[in-house]
Amino acid sequence: MSEDLRPPTGTATQTHAPLKISSRQITLINALDEFRNLRKAAAAMHTTQPAASLLLQQLEERMGVPLFTRLPRGMEPTAFGEVLIRYAQGVVHEFGHAESEIKELAAGAAGLARIGTVVGPVPSLVTRSLLAFKANHPRVRISIDVGTSDTLLPLLIRGDLDVVIGRLPDRNSHPEVNVELFGMAEHMRVIGRPQHPAIRIKNLTLKELVNLTWILHPVGSPMRLRVENILALAGMTETLDVIETANLLATTAMIEASDMVSVVPDDVAQYYARYAMVAMLPVELPVPMVNLGLLTLRGRTMSAAVASLVQHLREQGNCSSC
Repeated sequence: MSEDLRPPTGTATQTHAPLKISSRQITLINALDEFRNLRKAAAAMHTTQPAASLLLQQLEERMGVPLFTRLPRGMEPTAFGEVLIRYAQGVVHEFGHAESEIKELAAGAAGLARIGTVVGPVPSLVTRSLLAFKANHPRVRISIDVGTSDTLLPLLIRGDLDVVIGRLPDRNSHPEVNVELFGMAEHMRVIGRPQHPAIRIKNLTLKELVNLTWILHPVGSPMRLRVENILALAGMTETLDVIETANLLATTAMIEASDMVSVVPDDVAQYYARYAMVAMLPVELPVPMVNLGLLTLRGRTMSAAVASLVQHLREQGNCSSC
């Protein structure tokens, strides 16, 4: 694969329609969203209130709808204004990222790719993909954000990430997100410290762990929802003592110092077990996690660097729907 990651050039047949909104009006919309007050918004823009009022008036005339409701002590966006605010925020974010990427290129980099991933694929899929990608594209800067699917998805939608490796609990709830499922299911393991007393119990069941403290992902994450469903089948959720964190350092530190247990993806459990930091307890979780997938935004044009990295992720993950 070539190091040349330059995007294709445009064609002479492309048309470029004039924009109906100026950069000053985008700035005003964002300032009004923040302050909900025309005077404060104008001050933040370093302009006068009459000038800001004229910008808003011209924009509403162009759109043909009211964007803000004028109140005695401020302003509130209409339903039309809410739509424009969302897109105005996206424009600011995209141009901010464009500025960062241009600085990277000017400093000698060959591009920038921003990945979000849940923790499970980090020791395997993510590592293999990045090693293969960097072998061919050493000058592309990679940014990795590890979190839970519910925290990574808003970053993808807002434009702070180019691709997310995670789960979309309800695929119909985010039509703007494209999901390409990986071909393998992700199995989960219950882990504890290497000398955990439960390791010596024959035919260990989940119910025998009910009195322990469990370290689980925060409420609302797909992993927490699935684990709670598994534990509910064993009649455990009502009495369970829980510490919530998605941070593996915090999880392994607490496990090392106590008899607490946690539920992590198999690849993560295998990784830490190799270094004798945790042990996998001899109990089976009956239900695997929802399949991981590549999440990208529909309609967003990928840079050549991002497109190449996504292809590496597809190849390593053997997407079933790629």
